[in-house]
Amino acid sequence: MIIGKVERVEAISLLPEMSFDDFLKTAESILKRNDGKTIALVDLFGGTPSNVLTALTKKYNLEVITGASLCIFIDLYMKVSGEQEINIEELVDETIKIANEGTVHTNKKLD
Repeated sequence: MIIGKVERVEAISLLPEMSFDDFLKTAESILKRNDGKTIALVDLFGGTPSNVLTALTKKYNLEVITGASLCIFIDLYMKVSGEQEINIEELVDETIKIANEGTVHTNKKLD
């Protein structure tokens, strides 16, 4: 694949039959297993995953970034997959910068 085997990553899907509380319980079950800082990537700001996870930042050691894309995931994963010490606040800022730079109107690049 693009970056090889991915470890220490969990995915949660919000399925049509899931309620807010169902999603909350699923997210909490993952967060309870993690003893360190967690970064959550979600698709839309203001959607149920964003709202649930943002609410959980008060209870868990969690940072939430919206506007997730494969580009953001790969960049973030490559930075955290090593053994080096990581400054989470800087990492979140860098991830948002990468997200902004990764959105390109390719037609304009042709001009």
